Amino acid sequence: MEKMKCRMRNFALACVMIVLRGQSVQAFDPSTMLQSETATVDAFRFGAQAYKNGDKSTAIDALTYAADNGHMASQWKLGRMYADGDGVNRDSGRAFDIFQKIVVSFGDARPGSVEARYVSNAFVKLSEFFRIGIKKKVAPDQGKARDFLYHAASYFRDPDAQYHLGLVYLEQRGGAETSKQAARWLNKAARKGHVMAQLQLGDLLLSGERIPRQPVNGLKWLTVARMLDGGNANVRDRQEAAFALADPETRRIAVSLAEDWVNGSGR
Repeated sequence: MEKMKCRMRNFALACVMIVLRGQSVQAFDPSTMLQSETATVDAFRFGAQAYKNGDKSTAIDALTYAADNGHMASQWKLGRMYADGDGVNRDSGRAFDIFQKIVVSFGDARPGSVEARYVSNAFVKLSEFFRIGIKKKVAPDQGKARDFLYHAASYFRDPDAQYHLGLVYLEQRGGAETSKQAARWLNKAARKGHVMAQLQLGDLLLSGERIPRQPVNGLKWLTVARMLDGGNANVRDRQEAAFALADPETRRIAVSLAEDWVNGSGR
């Protein structure tokens, strides 16, 4: 176990390009918080409540205080806010730094733990930045982008990473092997309830362009996606289009399999 942790930390350190720079707290006053060893957690809760109430300026200050004291959930939330421009000016460079900090500090989190959810998502977000690059900071690097996804998809078994890794293999169009890998990773994510992976896998199985055609399984996954997220117009439209083209027997079996899967007996 210790050797595995060492390998994971070495991987995380090898990925680091930028070290997180400390940020000052402007509006949040830590003296108003409980002055004890739980002050960092108190700040996180204070910031989370402020965010929920729509006071994102206060949330930023409180979360920054907690993040600067090593609170990973606060770091992750700040990274997402800066990446999305949520309550602050969009700052991809700062978001990149924050996610890198999470990877360095917590890259050996145990798969399946609460911490692993944040760490694996940090790997996914870093992959996005490496894929497109950040002006004057990070050069696009498709190899690193893929490596970050592969790590999150395999070590942490993150369904979002598995979905995006499947898309990477689909984009490569390198023959039967890449198509097989695309289906493999999409299938893993689909089985974890990732709706977009279910849609993509359903389309892949129905088309027969990259792998042998499986109309029943293809329609099954599209129907599962609709059952899980029927309010999404894209999901609904894609399932209805495939359903309309299928023969009655394919429809019957696919719907039955989808219902079994959603109800748990088919997983």
